Amino acid sequence: MHTTRTTILLDQDLLLEVKQLARSNGTTATAIIREAVEAYVAKKRSGRTPSFAGIGKSGRRSVSRDAEAILSRNADRRKGW
Repeated sequence: MHTTRTTILLDQDLLLEVKQLARSNGTTATAIIREAVEAYVAKKRSGRTPSFAGIGKSGRRSVSRDAEAILSRNADRRKGW
């Protein structure tokens, strides 16, 4: 995995909690923040249907019924829809 350094601004109390959580779990604040961001993005990504879903006619009912599964199998998780 290629990582890129970035800067975020956190409330001082929140940063203290992150550091304490990291210390108590034997990890780093960076790992805690990365895990939180990954979980947030995954949650926002799931359940999001592209605006073009349902447009047109394929002649097969299964496409409409299985649109979510078809799209999730073929979508690039990094680039989105």
